[in-house]
Amino acid sequence: MNTFAKATNVSKLVSSICNGTYKETDLVEFVNLIQKISLSYLKYQEVIGKHIRWERSKNIGELEDLALDCVAGLFMRNEKGEFIQLNKYFCQNSDDIEELDDVEIMVLLRRLVIKKTKQELSRIFKERDPEGAKIVRNIKVAIKSASDFDSFKEMGREYIYFKKRNGKASSQNPEKGNGRASNNGKYDAARKNGSNGKANYPYLRKSQPCIPEKSLRGEYLNLYCPKDPVSASIRKMLFVVKSDERYQNFLPLDMVARIMRTTNLEVARDRLISQTNDSSPIDDLKLKEIEKRKLAVLKKIRKKIQSQYVDTGKISQKKGLIYYQALAEILEDISQGKKYDSYFKHLRRYMPELTQRAYRTQERTIFEYLGKLIKKWFRESLIELL
Repeated sequence: MNTFAKATNVSKLVSSICNGTYKETDLVEFVNLIQKISLSYLKYQEVIGKHIRWERSKNIGELEDLALDCVAGLFMRNEKGEFIQLNKYFCQNSDDIEELDDVEIMVLLRRLVIKKTKQELSRIFKERDPEGAKIVRNIKVAIKSASDFDSFKEMGREYIYFKKRNGKASSQNPEKGNGRASNNGKYDAARKNGSNGKANYPYLRKSQPCIPEKSLRGEYLNLYCPKDPVSASIRKMLFVVKSDERYQNFLPLDMVARIMRTTNLEVARDRLISQTNDSSPIDDLKLKEIEKRKLAVLKKIRKKIQSQYVDTGKISQKKGLIYYQALAEILEDISQGKKYDSYFKHLRRYMPELTQRAYRTQERTIFEYLGKLIKKWFRESLIELL
């Protein structure tokens, strides 16, 4: 709401941006306004417990850069220099922007910026933690297809709960079956109507505290089975909180995802350690073959950098070598099963003077395209090997 209070003449400002009559100072003011809206949304997400920043330290500069990164796509222009997305959005929502007052414009602007920020956050999270993003996606698919549990959103956070049937909350034992009974019509209708934004069902213990993540994980491990589908894992966690009246009988989706991810990683690590301890000549042969495939991918990407970017003058020979070295470092981390840093951080090791702003405007498009290529080629190569 502070953004609303400080904003004046927003209608006139947005109108000048859309019709191309703005001055340079108008554009700077508009960018700052949009960045503040995005920044306030990011701060709110942190308040409700989401990990937004790359670094754990509370560096406000990083959050401001992230906000700018999230809204940068709104300033794409066509050949005439017009802002494509802004013009399209405001023309769809009003026949004449100048007829709207400041409050109406701010409502529209806030809606647009938050939607764009959510989209970009989703992309950033997928790049930062592809495995975590995959788990969240699988959880949401499980929620849609399940008959005995559902989700609701409250204060920007999504929660999972057992549905109530015939006067009782679903209490199917997670050790039995997958709960594919026919859906209760009442809840089907609610889901179709999109009315699960908030759940006010009296059987949800909202006055109780949320179970500590460490406690839930310990109880879940007692029921855990490596071959469980995602839906069965969710049921087991819900069964834990349903049975313990000290806590809420519903769970934050992000907590469920973290526990699944951590458990999967630990199981995979234990399996890898076990395999390493019992390594055989065949295992050694596989490692050598993987190394050979990695070198083949590096040779291929080096050739592409030279032919497509250096020889055509898009980047210098020196920058081509820097790109190759940073990409080789990323591929090394991937082949070793390590968690690699962001593209920006890898590149900055070879370009210490590089800022996030310069990276976004000068390096990001080509470098991240090449990064995605090496991951794709390496993955395809390993599939062939397996």
